[in-house]
Amino acid sequence: MLAQPSLIDHLTELRRRIIYVLIMFAIALVGGIALVRPVLSYLQQSYSPAQPILWNAFSPFDALQLYMQTGVVIGIGASVPFILLQVWLFVKPALTLKERKSVPWLIPFALLLFLIGLAFSWFIVFPMAVQFASTVTRSMGLVETYGAAQYIQFLIRIILPLSLAFEYPIVLIFLARLGLVTPERLRKSRKFAYVILVTVSTILTPPDFISAFIVLIPLVLLFEASFPLAKWAHKRKD
Repeated sequence: MLAQPSLIDHLTELRRRIIYVLIMFAIALVGGIALVRPVLSYLQQSYSPAQPILWNAFSPFDALQLYMQTGVVIGIGASVPFILLQVWLFVKPALTLKERKSVPWLIPFALLLFLIGLAFSWFIVFPMAVQFASTVTRSMGLVETYGAAQYIQFLIRIILPLSLAFEYPIVLIFLARLGLVTPERLRKSRKFAYVILVTVSTILTPPDFISAFIVLIPLVLLFEASFPLAKWAHKRKD
């Protein structure tokens, strides 16, 4: 009979995986820093190519902060597939043979859903937010003067939460496999879930009905798709 790994063994393996992730992130960070200027140039011209958005530095450290933050975000994004792989290699020994066969496909599926959410928020939601803010600014007779750091923070605040919201089916399948979520429980929580979805779509978008409704549509579709997914995952568990 094989000896069970001790706590020290788990901590040693965790440290090893963390070191691998840090090395990969350092490599990706170097590449990310090299791409900062073309990425920022693209962001400035994305929604107004004829008249690029003028960014301003409101403090001596704004440019350095923006440069490093952009490089870090690019590095993290490039490291995500490797990070998911290391997470899988760490938890794999603790899973049964059946779980080892069923869980790995969730990793590329999670990455795909994240990219879909990223594309939806970048090409649809964020342009609407910029256009809405610009329209309100001009209607009030104000001059559009954007701080570079504030603009990027506004971008991340919209895109990141919405991209993560697209991970809902993956979380649901995982919970259903653990027996924590059943189709019956989902049906009973439908009204409450719709209230949450409306609230989320309102928070992530500008204060107008059309933008919130456009964001609400994919969230509702993901929620409704959760019923057959939960049923399928629950049957697989049984």
